[in-house]
Amino acid sequence: MADTHKDARDPATWPPDALPELQRIIDRSRLEAGRAVRDTFEHPERRMDAADLVVFWNATRMKAMATAGRHGPHIAPVHAEFVNGRLRSTIYEHAVRRRDLRENAEVALTTWGPNGAAAIIYGRAHEIPDSLRDTRPGATGATRRTVALDIEITRIYAMKGRA
Repeated sequence: MADTHKDARDPATWPPDALPELQRIIDRSRLEAGRAVRDTFEHPERRMDAADLVVFWNATRMKAMATAGRHGPHIAPVHAEFVNGRLRSTIYEHAVRRRDLRENAEVALTTWGPNGAAAIIYGRAHEIPDSLRDTRPGATGATRRTVALDIEITRIYAMKGRA
């Protein structure tokens, strides 16, 4: 994520269909949501549109990403950003979550901010070919490597913080 050009995170520079597509996903998610989700996210004054979501999401440094493998769920803090209209993240080369994704591409990501602002995104994560690269050393001092992920979004629930 660190080498992503800053302009690629700015929706004003994205392909013209990127924000409308995110808005379609938000609208469809609202229509298909269950009662508990609607009761939480459907306060009219707190709704986020696609542009609000992107600004909020990209301004929030850390997200939590969950995967599910044959031994149950796994969750970890990650960097994930909208870049050129696509949700991108990285995952460590030897992470259990990477093994999970080989068997089950379904992921859930969430982040939150002040006064109850929150967003939840569901989707399918796919490794970007030839994206494996070295990253900063871990606690042991050993070099680590990450692979980039493109996340095909299937559902979005998001709300602004209380005024």
